[in-house]
Amino acid sequence: MKKIAAVLIFVFSAICLQAQDLSWNIMFLKGRGRESVSISQIIRMETGEVFQIAITPDSNAFCYVMAYDSGRNIYTLHNAPLTAGNEILINQLQLTPPSGTETIYVIMSLERLTRLESLIQAHQANPNSRQHTDSLRREIVSLQNTASRLGEPISSFIPGGGTARGSSTIEHVNRFSGVGLYVRTITIRH
Repeated sequence: MKKIAAVLIFVFSAICLQAQDLSWNIMFLKGRGRESVSISQIIRMETGEVFQIAITPDSNAFCYVMAYDSGRNIYTLHNAPLTAGNEILINQLQLTPPSGTETIYVIMSLERLTRLESLIQAHQANPNSRQHTDSLRREIVSLQNTASRLGEPISSFIPGGGTARGSSTIEHVNRFSGVGLYVRTITIRH
């Protein structure tokens, strides 16, 4: 009887530990043809081009997607919980002048980030305030530092459903798993 109880405790503990991990996939789709490109390097695009981002979590999570453009402005692209297995698509974003570097921050967490949410709300209430923009950017950098201290594992590339018959196109999908908080940056130059 003690052996059965010990085995059940072990299995329950393993299930609880697994439930604490956040696993998710991200795909960057470039241009109107939705060409999948790797996010592990700087993405080069032209001003006026469009892109999309697809995110799929394996467990319920909180997702925040922010864009910091070459004009030093921050935009909230997504700020809501995600349900396990349901893909979200950040639709058709267009690169606008001035040319430069755009940074997309994808923040995934098992727990609600209330400080970040309140800073997003304050910024949305007054988007022209440099103070709100700077506070929001500092919080994102703070979350990046926290995620780095957690020993965030490097993302892994996984095949994204293969290629169409006769096509040599490969879908670039990055998978993240192992910790409860991620801050993934995507850098675009145009």
